[in-house]
Amino acid sequence: MDSIKKHLKIWQRAISLFIQNDALSEAGNMAFLTMLSLFPFVIFLVALSGFLGQTERGLEAITFMLSVLPPEVGTVISGPIKGIIKSTGPEILTSSILFAIWTAAAGVEAARNVLIKAFGKELARPIWIRRAESLGVVVFSGLAVIAAMSTLVLGPPLIKAFTNLFPDTYTSEINQIWGYLRLLISPALLTLGLYSIYFALTPRKAGKAMRLPGTILAMVVLLATAKGLSVYLKYADNYDVTYGSLAGVVIMQLFCFLVSIGFVLGAELNAAYTYDKQAADNSIGADDPETV
Repeated sequence: MDSIKKHLKIWQRAISLFIQNDALSEAGNMAFLTMLSLFPFVIFLVALSGFLGQTERGLEAITFMLSVLPPEVGTVISGPIKGIIKSTGPEILTSSILFAIWTAAAGVEAARNVLIKAFGKELARPIWIRRAESLGVVVFSGLAVIAAMSTLVLGPPLIKAFTNLFPDTYTSEINQIWGYLRLLISPALLTLGLYSIYFALTPRKAGKAMRLPGTILAMVVLLATAKGLSVYLKYADNYDVTYGSLAGVVIMQLFCFLVSIGFVLGAELNAAYTYDKQAADNSIGADDPETV
């Protein structure tokens, strides 16, 4: 019972911080900058994968990104993304790709500002360090996505090679296990990606900050939004009458806004759990005779 009360108190603190920090406005800003930085990141991803000789992995990563979105949202951005893929090559790395990386970093900065507000502005690092880190996050994210897609592609050939070397092994069972693992890969990659964002952007001065509670919450909100919005649009067949030709853009913005709310609330939840943990540690230290 005490444990339940403890978690309820932490959630109350998180919701209180959510309201005090004007989180809906932060989520709106984050949603806008996410849309603004999405296409530059796609340009960078395509160019980087081509430069590394992994063009197919880059295209598979983009397909994976679209599969996470509701079909209506994916339809809106699939056309522009296909245009980007056709006009982007490895040679762009020497010219406009720097602008693309800089613009994509705007979305990272929006997420960082959310975490700075959640943990306290006094913990923020100098702006030039934050900006350099944001650029690094964009580059690292591109490399990580390509590596993750390469791992998925290498799975079947490795299994085939293993069964050729050891023909007496249970091939069907191994293939079945790989099939189950593939079902878990998508949510695992999304969860790892969210955790990495919280890990990279949480102020260093926050000490041993908690990241897992917010990651789980943001992940649940992402999946629920993707599924819920898809179901809603399936039955709300008059939304295009209200917004006309801008209906697709509005749906995309709504999706980004709802997901951003989950991210912001996750940041506040991480801050609340971190505060509770630090308070408990300080209490234990005060009661310890050796620290007095």
